Amino acid sequence: MFAIRQRLENYLQTWFKRRAPVSRDITLNLRNVYIFLSKEGLLYAFLLIITFVAGINYANNLVLGLCFLLGSLLVVTIHYTFAHLAGLQIKLVGISDTQVGGKVQVRLQVSSESSQPHRQIRLSFANNAFDFKQPIHRKPNTQSAPNDWLLVSQIQAPQQVSLWLTADKRGKFVLPRLTVSTVYPLGILQAWSYVFFEGHAWVYPAPLSYEMKASQFVPSDDEQPAALHTQAGQEDFDQLDNYVPGESLARISWAHVARGQGLMSKRFVESVGQQQLLDYYQMPAVTHEEKLSQLRYGVDSLTQSQIAFQLRLPDGEGAIGEGKAFRQQCLLRLAKTP
Repeated sequence: MFAIRQRLENYLQTWFKRRAPVSRDITLNLRNVYIFLSKEGLLYAFLLIITFVAGINYANNLVLGLCFLLGSLLVVTIHYTFAHLAGLQIKLVGISDTQVGGKVQVRLQVSSESSQPHRQIRLSFANNAFDFKQPIHRKPNTQSAPNDWLLVSQIQAPQQVSLWLTADKRGKFVLPRLTVSTVYPLGILQAWSYVFFEGHAWVYPAPLSYEMKASQFVPSDDEQPAALHTQAGQEDFDQLDNYVPGESLARISWAHVARGQGLMSKRFVESVGQQQLLDYYQMPAVTHEEKLSQLRYGVDSLTQSQIAFQLRLPDGEGAIGEGKAFRQQCLLRLAKTP
């Protein structure tokens, strides 16, 4: 039974995608808008049948007239419900990356190609796409709790709205199908459409803290341990060397000359910061995902400390860098690691 249901769902999914191909923007029309009775509409249809049977059985023209009036109202409602969804334009504006357990923000632009506004439009990535017992979103710029559904009271001029999806797995996050629906005006009919967006986000591993020790860092290519790197400069005294003819007399250590120790030249250095190598194989965790999470912690810690570092992953090494832009590059590498 489960296999039959799965086949049916796959067939319907393929059929819906053919009628609404994957893209970054779509206009709802006769080809991709579906309409059927809602739960209340089923009760309404049952009432029509009972009224019609009663009118025929008792030969009561008044009851039959009421039945035809209610039937006409249903036909008119079909037109209005469809019209309030057809012509709606939806465009994917952007998707934000996040970490495991975080929220992916999906920014959409909704507008209408007709002069009439669209009312009571529900946008939802959730399974309960037809649950309209929710608060109405009256102002598109109102900051509310992140959710995967949104009920917009009226759409006419272009406006941007945001939906939020929970990311529970590291890697490439492909957007699920968006359900756009309405039960306007009477609630007895529901019109809906499925939108398949061409877009994805990247989900980074969540940071997992660990004790960062010097022994856990691999020496850099010049075989120096993870320590303070220096270069010739003017700040800090480093050592004495033999005087080389042509050097500035200001560098000569005259105290040594006075003691008869010959000409000695003072050397100065300046700090250029630390350079660390975050190595996947040196992480203390056991599992693959935990190692990546510890690397994420190391990336955040070294970036906050303004220390240059290099990230070594199983798929290769990257360049040495620092700063927020370099941190973002490292997070993307962690997200894309197989």
